[in-house]
Amino acid sequence: MPALAGLVAGLVIFGTGGWFLGRGTAPDPGTTVVAQPSASAVPSVGAYDQFQIASNGPRFTGPLAPLGEGWLSRLSSCSRNGEKSGPNVNAAAGEKARVRCEMDAMSVIFVEYNSTADRDKARVTTLGQNIEARKLTTGVAEPVVQPTPTPSGRVTGNYVEYAYQVSGRTVAGIWWDDSATPVAAYVLAYWKEGIGQKWDPLREVWARYA
Repeated sequence: MPALAGLVAGLVIFGTGGWFLGRGTAPDPGTTVVAQPSASAVPSVGAYDQFQIASNGPRFTGPLAPLGEGWLSRLSSCSRNGEKSGPNVNAAAGEKARVRCEMDAMSVIFVEYNSTADRDKARVTTLGQNIEARKLTTGVAEPVVQPTPTPSGRVTGNYVEYAYQVSGRTVAGIWWDDSATPVAAYVLAYWKEGIGQKWDPLREVWARYA
């Protein structure tokens, strides 16, 4: 009985202390926070994942490597500029390298720029499209335009949700970058057909692999 009483008291004290600790370290109301998976929740790398990593990895060289690391096992049909049927770089926008991949109904694109100034100019475009997204989509989040770690902690940079139209269809996207190097990436999907007119699927994919 004394041992049982001590256990109950410990749980009460621990639970109360944990609640106050959580309140003290919680973000401000209204802040969008994506929970990071625990280490025990990360599955072991299987044979298929190993194949995908080996296949996709060589395309992510230099500054693109940290940005693409978490995605390698889940991407398909990756191609880099210079390869047959690979994507073209937008030289006028200061792009140096571009890798384009598919992930189910989404496209994931990684870009290395000639300089961080070129990268920042490209981000300004997405910031304008964030405003447009308020008309085209429901529930778009405010941009995070101060260096913030991605859920994996591999890079620290900016985060922008945005949308635009192509041939009358709305495309939704998430942009993020690495403030330390001239690189950025974005996930794109058709708003209606690809993610069911909800931001949650796109955010979940980004939070899981970014």
